[in-house]
Amino acid sequence: MVWGEPRRGDVPGPGTSLSAVEPAVVMSTSEETLALALAIVFAALSFARTTAFRRRIGRNPWGIHPNLWLVIGFLLGPIGAFLAFVSCAATRVSSPFTSVPAPTVPAAPASPAPWATAGGPPPGWYPDPSGRHEYRFFTGQDWTADVVDNGTHFTEPLPAPPAP
Repeated sequence: MVWGEPRRGDVPGPGTSLSAVEPAVVMSTSEETLALALAIVFAALSFARTTAFRRRIGRNPWGIHPNLWLVIGFLLGPIGAFLAFVSCAATRVSSPFTSVPAPTVPAAPASPAPWATAGGPPPGWYPDPSGRHEYRFFTGQDWTADVVDNGTHFTEPLPAPPAP
C-alpha cells in the first residue's frame, strides 16, 4: 500500500472526500529535535577533527577544507564523522621540499670559526636578519628569498634596508 492512496474497499461516494485516508508517517517534535542534535554533534566532530589536523600538519585531509567536512558531517551523520576520521588517518604527510635540508641553527663555536678569516659564514640556514621569520637561507655571500617559519618553507624577498 502506498501512503495517501485509498485502501481497498474505500470507495469514495457522494459526500465523502479523499482526505479521509491515512496520513503519511511524520516524526514527532522530540524525534526531530534529537535528529537535529545528533546531526550537529557529528558535524562538530567532523569539523573539530579536520581543523585540528589542518593546524597540526598544515594541510587539509584529502584536500577538503574543514568547513566542507562540517557540512559532510551534518548531512551524513556518523558516516560523515567516520569519513573525517579516516581522511585524517589516510592523508599522507610528507614535506613538499624534500631537496631542501631541514633548517638548523648552527651551534656557537667553541673556537674561532674556520670561515672567520675567509670573509663570512658558510651557506646554510640562519636566523632571519630582518627578524620577520625564524630562518633565512644564506648562500655564503648574500641572503635569499627562502625563509622558514615553524618548519614550513616558502619564499619572501628580503625587505629593503632602512634609509640612512
